[in-house]
Amino acid sequence: MNLSKDKLNRRSFLAAAPAAGAALVAGAPLTAEVPRKQFAPGEYLRVGALNVWDYSHLLGIWGPLINPRQDESSKEDMPFTGMRITHCWDINPDDAVRFGKRYGCQPVKNFDDMVGKVDAVISGGFYNHPWNHILHRPYLEAGLPNLINRPFSNSLSKAREMVDVARKHSATILTPSAMEHNDVISRAKAWATGKEIRCYSATNSFNDYATHGIHGVYLLYKAIVEAGNPIVSVAYRGDRWDRPPGVLTYEHRDPNGRQFFGTLNEVSGSWGTIQIHTPEAYGGESFNIHTGTGTPYDKTEVWAPTLWAFQRMALYGKMAQTFEQLLDRNNVYLAGFLSILEKQGQPVRLDQVPEDWRAPVWSEAENPSKTLALLEKKFGKG
Repeated sequence: MNLSKDKLNRRSFLAAAPAAGAALVAGAPLTAEVPRKQFAPGEYLRVGALNVWDYSHLLGIWGPLINPRQDESSKEDMPFTGMRITHCWDINPDDAVRFGKRYGCQPVKNFDDMVGKVDAVISGGFYNHPWNHILHRPYLEAGLPNLINRPFSNSLSKAREMVDVARKHSATILTPSAMEHNDVISRAKAWATGKEIRCYSATNSFNDYATHGIHGVYLLYKAIVEAGNPIVSVAYRGDRWDRPPGVLTYEHRDPNGRQFFGTLNEVSGSWGTIQIHTPEAYGGESFNIHTGTGTPYDKTEVWAPTLWAFQRMALYGKMAQTFEQLLDRNNVYLAGFLSILEKQGQPVRLDQVPEDWRAPVWSEAENPSKTLALLEKKFGKG
């Protein structure tokens, strides 16, 4: 199927569900009834793709699950969603053209040229996160659902700006990790809810804190914090943030105000795991993420659920986290960075992270990035 020639019905699903964004009040999840979008045969949710090539989940992970590839990079692609990528943009125009040919979608010249042409936006890149508040503003102002890949932002003020724009224009945001959108961690959250947690230990596959260490942050946030146990402080011990090993210690308060601690071991060669200890489970209850065995489980266990969460949000307005949780989780991530960079691994309370403090993006000394340089040239220092 050549999607560039496919006769897709271009009616926007937004016209059928105007109440989706309006139901959002003060960052709470959308709870109002949202009319279900009815799809006719051959009709899909039109998605615009931002940041599609260099260090992007869209290139080889999310893209093939949405649009079957048109070239020889795979002969066994099949769509796993009710979405189709119809337009794309990248800071490198040649990369946008290459992505467009591979996935049968239309490249655009400017990052905001997809407004009015798509029903939702997915940003798959990593390098762009210091400028997400710029790149996503047009789409947030248009009231669209936005998938903003992790990390959400490298500062509190930029993250707050995106949330403020989304609230004002009734847009929705998902900023996900595959380590949280899976059955294993959903079960961990369900198991932990209502229990008196004594401690926990988590592991995460890691090469540096900014690119993959954050997966572990999202994993434990889903399993522990969303079960009702907010984080008070973060301590990050390690020789460097841009290579393993490292260990983060999290101070929590449970719903009764009781203090407890958990650790996240950032190591190489491990998928996400978490072991939670309660009085009833003295030896700990273990939850280990598995990637799935064979077709289609190698897609459905880890990679596809993120896209299903986004499609659900786009259709029904149901955000996976509240806006407050998105901001809090970004704060947790930045507190870890501040601990290792400026506090010699000592605990940093979340309220100690300065609003405009900016976390590093990439270890340029180790691995210079042409894409990052292009972004900086166009949008300024991140």
